[in-house]
Amino acid sequence: MRNVALFIMLLTPSLATHALDTRQAPPEQLLELGSQLADHAGSSQWQQLWQRTRAAGHLSATPGHAYFTPPHTLLSELARQTLAQADQVEAVDSTLARYKRTFPDSVIGMLDDQPLNSLCLIIDWRTLPQEQATQALAYLGGASLLKSYPCK
Repeated sequence: MRNVALFIMLLTPSLATHALDTRQAPPEQLLELGSQLADHAGSSQWQQLWQRTRAAGHLSATPGHAYFTPPHTLLSELARQTLAQADQVEAVDSTLARYKRTFPDSVIGMLDDQPLNSLCLIIDWRTLPQEQATQALAYLGGASLLKSYPCK
């Protein structure tokens, strides 16, 4: 057991150094990766996203907390559209990227009495090796759809 823990401790830092660094990746590359992920993400990846979204409180009205207003069936499509055709992408951390899409004629969520018309997704690209970023198809199943929330 101790050998396994030691192996994991030694291996983990080297994995992080080889992961896609979203701070260094050009926005065009991150947008392309998002589009590919929208087309190839598995149902378990989406299911985990919605479980985390529910756990974070974004699926029910709570004062002082942003929450979604469309029905879940529509939200799934809006999230795929956000990933496939984001208006904006930015690095959030070394392997995280925030994808944002604005739906100008739709209310995506509310924050108290303020309507929100954008959807944001946080994607963790840590399982995508830096050197494979241009040929990412084989690694898309490991990408984590971490968070989804209505945003400004």
